[in-house]
Amino acid sequence: MKKFALKFSTALVLTASFAVISGVFMVGENLQRILTLWGESLQMTVYLSETVSPDAIQQIETNLKSNDKLDKIEFVSNEKALTQFQEQMASYAPDLLADPELLKAIPASFQFSLAKKIAPDQQLLAMQEVAENLKLQAGVDEVSYGQEWVKNYSQVASAINWSGMVFAIVIIGATLFVISNCIRSSVHQRREEIEVLELIGATSNYIRKPFIQEGLLLCGISSGLGILLAWGFFEAAQTSLKSQLSFVQLGEHLRFLNPQSLMAILLGSLLMGWLATYMCLRSLNDGWAASQKSQREG
Repeated sequence: MKKFALKFSTALVLTASFAVISGVFMVGENLQRILTLWGESLQMTVYLSETVSPDAIQQIETNLKSNDKLDKIEFVSNEKALTQFQEQMASYAPDLLADPELLKAIPASFQFSLAKKIAPDQQLLAMQEVAENLKLQAGVDEVSYGQEWVKNYSQVASAINWSGMVFAIVIIGATLFVISNCIRSSVHQRREEIEVLELIGATSNYIRKPFIQEGLLLCGISSGLGILLAWGFFEAAQTSLKSQLSFVQLGEHLRFLNPQSLMAILLGSLLMGWLATYMCLRSLNDGWAASQKSQREG
């Protein structure tokens, strides 16, 4: 009964640990996905000065199209920008649209986005590089891409990913400790059996095999249950986001772990079980049980 209680409590702890590890993987993947989606929809705008010449506009356009980091390049003239502004503001400020000086206040611009080949973690650096080069060109008044928001989001995403990695490492270390204690307890409970096997000359592999199987089975089942638990929390969170924050459509973009991550967690759990078990069994079939008996009798 005591042995079953130990195994059951160990399985609960391991299930919770693997659920947390799965959650860390899941958060990292979804942050990466959201960053990718945001990068695909992000637009940079180059506002031109009022005195820019047609030659300067042509030169800017040539430089933009020759940059393989950019995509969907479009020139927006003063008239087109005014038309777009009027369509957006017609119901809010109709008197403002009748101002004849309004056309002069709206500059011509180039609008474009980053090429899809730019990795999400490189997007901020690529935008900063493009912006710095454009500011040096004649006729460019300002380059805008939501600099502060982009920078803050990238920093938050990076901080969450690094924190998740550190947290996962701590959880893995604690998990190895829990598995080791469970296997060590099993070894002590079966010390008389181990002593007999040692005396009749059983091989190391033969003595260690049941314990290794126990460690692998314990970690394999616990990791599977942990993934199911993480999936349950994910479904609940996604449903809540869809119902309460439907206007941001965040829940539509969230996904559970991809097959590669699931496989990595399962294989990693088996590796952890093998490693923790092996560390506990190094002294078996080396007179361990006999030496324990001598110490008790002494």
